[in-house]
Amino acid sequence: MGITELELEVINPANTKKKEKVKFLVDSGAVYSVAPEVVLKRLGVRPHSKEKFILADGSEIIRERSDAL
Repeated sequence: MGITELELEVINPANTKKKEKVKFLVDSGAVYSVAPEVVLKRLGVRPHSKEKFILADGSEIIRERSDAL
């Protein structure tokens, strides 16, 4: 089994002219995709909520959520 990377465009859904190519590490079992915060800020994508996540070691973290294409 190897590591799979894809280069994808991240697009601001409120302004589809704002987009940027980003390399993603593919995790076929992931529920969410995670883009770098700096990229989302450059594109003008703003958080709309917060969500609690439980990590593999049982600890909990809270992260802001945004939507992008």
